[in-house]
Amino acid sequence: MLANMPRTSIYRTEPMATRALAAEIRHAPEKFIALLERAGGQTFPAFEAVLCEVKMKVPGEEAASVRIDVQMVFEDWTLGIEAKLDHEITREQINHQKAALGDNASVFVLIPSRSSAPTWLLEDRDVTVIDWNEALACFDAPRLTLDDIQGEGRLLKTTVEAWLRALAFDTLVPRDWTTDVERGGSGMPAVKIESPPLPNGQTLRGQLEVAGRGMPGSLEEIRFISHIGVSVEDNDDNYFNPEHSSTAPPWIHHLRTLDSAVIEGHEQRLLVSRHAPGYSKRPRGMHKTALAKRHLGEERAFLAKGYTDGWAIGVKTEKQPRERLDHLAAVTAEIFQRWYDEEVRSGT
Repeated sequence: MLANMPRTSIYRTEPMATRALAAEIRHAPEKFIALLERAGGQTFPAFEAVLCEVKMKVPGEEAASVRIDVQMVFEDWTLGIEAKLDHEITREQINHQKAALGDNASVFVLIPSRSSAPTWLLEDRDVTVIDWNEALACFDAPRLTLDDIQGEGRLLKTTVEAWLRALAFDTLVPRDWTTDVERGGSGMPAVKIESPPLPNGQTLRGQLEVAGRGMPGSLEEIRFISHIGVSVEDNDDNYFNPEHSSTAPPWIHHLRTLDSAVIEGHEQRLLVSRHAPGYSKRPRGMHKTALAKRHLGEERAFLAKGYTDGWAIGVKTEKQPRERLDHLAAVTAEIFQRWYDEEVRSGT
């Protein structure tokens, strides 16, 4: 009867999963160490102990510390494992771990799938990446299973990041553009995109991202949008009460260029959302929508969506399902490229 018992997720968080992994290593370390040696291309001395959630100070940074999820102690050698389920991996975190562990140490990152790993991590020669599937395969009948790691709703952000990396957005724009898959301020996965400088020093920039400020409960519910804008500094030249001046702020000119050269007459094909822009609560940014309505007109104010914190103002697309993600990426790249070409041609 017990052999037929269905497997259910028990270890539902990263700390729970890493503690369970450490217990498996302590019970039967041999095959796991062999995996680490193959993956890292090195041989480790005699194994002595395994520890969990080891807090270490970062040399040279007085207030900084880092937690090593799983630390394996060998004779005259230390191995740190950063274990991830759906949380973001950052350069700063990995650099802190390398610094904290020091010279006689190795750093491994354990992730659900290599397809979700950022390029910078895979290219870091001081870090070895392994995945949960190969890690758990080292143990006979482990208590921690892939159902715990990959269960429904467990890897939503990691899965979406893999989708976004598969777009290879860097191949859709010229090589001198910057693109990167990362998580935005609200923690949602996104492709961040930025052009080379325009003649006036500003850049076109924005993101293709998960719509909304929270992750839906399932992959099927996830929708994507793009924001294509021009960088706008948060200062009095860009944001002011239009009742006190008839002068258009500089960003209005860029949005007019976007409209006339790219958007006007092609809103539907380019998936552009024509809903009115929202209102910012920032002291200066609160004037953005009023300025847009005055200088672009009520019907074209949708051109002025975005963030008044210094990031960018421009158009947003309608929400798209995963099945149209490739199309959304192509449209996003087209708008960016055509807008950039016109700005350069006109010398603005």
